[in-house]
Amino acid sequence: MSPKKVAVGDLLYHPVHGLCRTNKVSQETRSGEKVLSYFLSPKITNRMKTRFIIAASQIEASGFHTLLSVKEANKVLKYLKTGTQAVIPENTPWHLAKIIWSCAYEKFCPKNQRKLQTLERAAKGLVGEFALVFNITAKKAAQKIRKSLAAGPNIGSSVLAALSRAEGH
Repeated sequence: MSPKKVAVGDLLYHPVHGLCRTNKVSQETRSGEKVLSYFLSPKITNRMKTRFIIAASQIEASGFHTLLSVKEANKVLKYLKTGTQAVIPENTPWHLAKIIWSCAYEKFCPKNQRKLQTLERAAKGLVGEFALVFNITAKKAAQKIRKSLAAGPNIGSSVLAALSRAEGH
């Protein structure tokens, strides 16, 4: 995503923070340089009223991206069935799908807490974004992912558990 594509009012998605609106785009001075910055706020606010100020050059690295289109979301679901995709860009829904697919099919199933958290975040992020893109509940989004994964042999229990927990968010 190039910085010029983000404007005030644009919606960006983050796997942990969910849907966020761009409230302001401005030039900030950081370390003596002018830097284009985005001021973002989550659509669903928590009691801490979290806000983000992110340099345009760091927007992708921070995990924020424009919502998938329905067509692109369907491609991600197809990837979950087959696991074939040439390039998987970091910090994208494709990367979240890769984490889930790896655990489901490649016997990657995490044993330590850090890897389990990565799987949980991937499931929550992908379920949340699919719910928005397809305009369905989180439960139905998780079911779509499970259905795509069902094409393979034995899906790891950690993946099924992560998807079940993601339904509740």
